[in-house]
Amino acid sequence: MSYPRYRRGTFAVIDGVSYPVLYANGDNYVRFGDGDDRPTPYPRDSPVPVDLCERVISVQVYASYRGHSVLVDGVDELGGARVMDAEWDGEWATINGFVQENRYEYYKHIDLRDLRDYYEKQSDLLFTRWRAAHFARPIEGHQLRGGWANGEPAVVGGRPRSGILEIEDGRVAEVTTRAEYRGFPCEIAGISPDGSVGLYYVGVDQERAEADGFRLRDGRPAKTVHVYDLARYHEHHLDLQFERWRQSREFSTER
Repeated sequence: MSYPRYRRGTFAVIDGVSYPVLYANGDNYVRFGDGDDRPTPYPRDSPVPVDLCERVISVQVYASYRGHSVLVDGVDELGGARVMDAEWDGEWATINGFVQENRYEYYKHIDLRDLRDYYEKQSDLLFTRWRAAHFARPIEGHQLRGGWANGEPAVVGGRPRSGILEIEDGRVAEVTTRAEYRGFPCEIAGISPDGSVGLYYVGVDQERAEADGFRLRDGRPAKTVHVYDLARYHEHHLDLQFERWRQSREFSTER
């Protein structure tokens, strides 16, 4: 039996339910593919305005396999998974039974139960639209003062999200919001109405981060930047239901 909550692709969340959709970056509508479920009362062949969608996201699934990050490229009905080494480490992949399918990509079929720390990377396809609607571009010389809670939630228009959340379709996940700042992978602590963003650095090159102005805050390298300095805005959803499913299947004779 496969994990029933596995998914990948592009989804729109409408009235608390996610639907697979077709969406082009910057478009004003999402469209449904032939045979896909769609919400009522929308006509079967009519697109839905993105303004009526709670979220439009691109989902990729990652997990840990033997201590390395892998992309879960697909699953089958018997509980198997096709995974790709996501650390671009050809030597490790070869030693661990992965097969090179092109210059940089190594794949392997494994048992889903061998995965740990299963999470969805949900890229926010409406982020730039939301940003343009809520914030002006930064003014040179204007000091950024917000981005941190300071007793008040630093949230604008529902972004960023964090904590253990029950989201669409009854999914339960530990959510953090992340983005890149000048190539630095970061977790977003908060966003203020003036466009200030509080960031925690989550990478490994501490010296480079310090050289770029990150300073310790709550024991973590942190920096305040402007929302227009962010790229690749996404949510990291650690799936709290996967581990329960995995453990329930651990001693099963089925795959």
